[in-house]
Formats: sequence, C-alpha cells, structure tokens
Amino acid sequence: MSAKQVKVLFVDDDPLTCSVMQRNCDRIGMRCMVFQSPHECLSEFKTAGADLLVTDLRMPGMNGFELLCEIRSIDSEVPVLVTTGYSSVENAVEAMKLGATDFIKKPFDFEELRITIQLTMQAAQLRNENRLLKKRLRQNGNRFGMIGDTPVMRRLFNAIEKIADVSCNVIISGDSGVGKELVARALHDYSPRRDAPFVVIDCGALTETLLESELFGHEKGAFTGAVQRKHGLMEQAAGGTLFLDEISNISDTMQVKLMRAIEDQHITRVGSTVAVPIDLRVIAASNRDLEKMVQNKEFRHDFYHRLNVVNIRVPSLAERRDDIPALLEHLVAEFSRRYERRVQGFDAASVRALYAADWPGNVRQLRNTVERAVILSEGPVLRWPDEGGMTAEPLNGQQARFPDAALVSLEQLEQEYITHVLERAGGKKTRAAEILGIDKTTLWRKLRRYDHHE
Repeated sequence: MSAKQVKVLFVDDDPLTCSVMQRNCDRIGMRCMVFQSPHECLSEFKTAGADLLVTDLRMPGMNGFELLCEIRSIDSEVPVLVTTGYSSVENAVEAMKLGATDFIKKPFDFEELRITIQLTMQAAQLRNENRLLKKRLRQNGNRFGMIGDTPVMRRLFNAIEKIADVSCNVIISGDSGVGKELVARALHDYSPRRDAPFVVIDCGALTETLLESELFGHEKGAFTGAVQRKHGLMEQAAGGTLFLDEISNISDTMQVKLMRAIEDQHITRVGSTVAVPIDLRVIAASNRDLEKMVQNKEFRHDFYHRLNVVNIRVPSLAERRDDIPALLEHLVAEFSRRYERRVQGFDAASVRALYAADWPGNVRQLRNTVERAVILSEGPVLRWPDEGGMTAEPLNGQQARFPDAALVSLEQLEQEYITHVLERAGGKKTRAAEILGIDKTTLWRKLRRYDHHE
C-alpha cells in the first residue's frame, strides 16, 4: 500500500500545524483528514475507519493518551503514531505502553513524518499478510499444500516455517514418493524469493555432459548441436530457488563445479570464459543417505557440507499412518473433480485395508491408487482392493509371512519386490513405476543396480 493510498487521520489542537499538515498532504496526494478536536477524530474513526492515525499527546478536553486508549478499544491493530514536544522520551514510552506504534518529536519535518508513515504502513501490511498466510496454512489441516496432522508432520511444518524466509541452502531427505519436492516448493513459496522462479532439475535423469549444459548453459558452437547460446537453469533461477532432485547421482566432477558456483555465486557457460553472476537459493533432495555416502567416500564431504546448512527429513507414509484417512478424503475429492466422477469415498472396510497396507512408494503410490480407483469407479462408494486391481498389495504383519529361514537384506527384498511387480505389470516399466509409486527414471536406476537390462 503506497503512502498516497493510505487514509490518515491527523489530530492536533494547533490550527497552524493542522493547516501545514493538510497543505503538505494535498501536495503529494496523500489522503489526510485533519482535526483540532480528538472527539471529532474519534467520531470519524468510529464511522469510517482509517489506515493510520497521527495524534498529538497534549491536547485539551481529551488528550492523546485517552484518544489512543479509545482507538485501541475499537481496533487493536490500526497503526497509531504519536507526536510530542513535552518530555518527549517519558511521554513516548508511556504512549508505546498503551499501544502506540511509534512516535515522532515536535516540531517535525513533514518529509520525516511522510517516511515514518510509509514505513509504518509497510510493516503493518507485512504483518497482515503473514497473519492471513498462517491462517490459510492451517485451514482444513492443509499446510503448505500438504495434508497431515500427525506429530511427525507437525514437526515438518514447524521446520518449514522456521527456515522458509532464510535464504540458506537445504538438503531434503526421505524415501521416494514422500513429497520432497512439495517441501522444496513450500520453502520457496513462503520465502522472500516467492515471486522469482522455482526451477527443478532431476540430476539422475541426465548424463554429466547434459547436466552441465542444463545447469550452466552453453555458448553457440560449444559442442556439436549448440547452434545458439543457451541460458542455463542456474541463470533462469535468478533471484529464486534451484531444486536439485536426486543430488546423490551426480559425478564427483560435477559436484566440484556446482560447489564452486554455489560458493562464488557465479557460473561460466560451457564454451565460455566469462563468469556470470547469479543469486539463488539451492535446495537439494535425495532418497539415499548422503551422510553415509560421505562416510563411504561416495559423495564429496565438502559439497555435502556446503549444501547441508539445514537438513529436513520428510517422514514416510508408514511413519504417519494416522494421516491416511485425511489423505484419502482429500485425494478422492481432488480426483472426483478432475475426472467428473460422483464419488463419495471408500467404504469403511477399504479404509481399514488402506490404512493397514504397506506403501513402499509412500504418498505418491497412495495417490496413484486413489486416482485409479476414482477413474474406474462404478458407483459413489469405492472399494479396495478392487478385483484384478494393480494397486498396492496389503503387506501388513497379518497378511505377509517372513519365515526366519528366508530373512534377507532390505536391498534384496526391494529387488525381489520390484521384480515381482514388473512381472505382474507384464514387463511394462512405466506401469510398474506407477504401482511402485516411483518415477520411471528411479526404477531404471534400480534395475541397473540389480543388473537388469532394458
């Protein structure tokens, strides 16, 4: 809100001061009503309100302290500036105790008062925006675009609130499908960088050469096919946030180049020697334990510590199982609107089964399951698992058996399960990835690790 849009009520029993104030306000286009009587000012405020009040403290009939108390009984938030030329410090302190926003000494320079009004209104607007934002975040249990009210999710939300407005680098850890990108977007959307770009790159989906070109850009003729200059994603994210997903997959060489760019806040396009300044926040994510990778010398410790100013861990769906009913309700409503289905939700038995099921693909897998159920629905009530359905299999302790003789490592169990799902999906990797709740690139990397071939 600019100073010209602000409605100001000015009170001073001195007619000359009121006249000078009115004349200066008219000159710059500021909306101002001047009063020599505090009672008249109070009447105007009760009738039509105002964005800000400026009042003298020493006035006959009703002094500024009394007016301030009356105003505060009506509106506890409206900014009130007080002016005083008598024992200024003591009076100002008393006025601040009664709820004054700030004070200015008399005689005051109009330009000084104008700047004070402008700064006061900017601060008030910011407080109002933060208040509305926090209110919106808590509506319907939906905060930062995520559903959850379990202790682990409340801790996650609190962590986001604490660091969103601090432009430090962040590592987001957690299993595939837990919503690491949602957390990254929340950190961007509720930060001072919210109006600048949020740029995402999947580091595991590109070769080292392509990744360097995508991040840093390239000059015309830098390599075969470089027919024109290309601005890299780090330039495109100027002023905003760069989200490096699956950061654990980049090579040692790229880690060095990225670390230098992040430290220096400069990049050099491929095929160029000119350093280009950048200003961005880096958020990285990985579903692997980066700290363990550092210990095993699989990830550079200096790059890890450059990124790991703050580490946020996103809980798996198994850790927040009590959120499943609310997630189901939210997802059913979302997909019912999207696909124009008249669906009310799952029956009670299905909700219990979905609650008890194992979700290796986490929220992404649950989301795919609900989406499929809504698309194939034949009535208002959904049932799960549906006949012949390719959805998550209930694998809780009552339905799955793991005899002692068959104890295997978690990695081997994952490999066997992925192989099982791939067979059930008829060898179709895209479908298998959907069932597992992971993207095709992640599935491809896992298969390559298990010595499967395309």
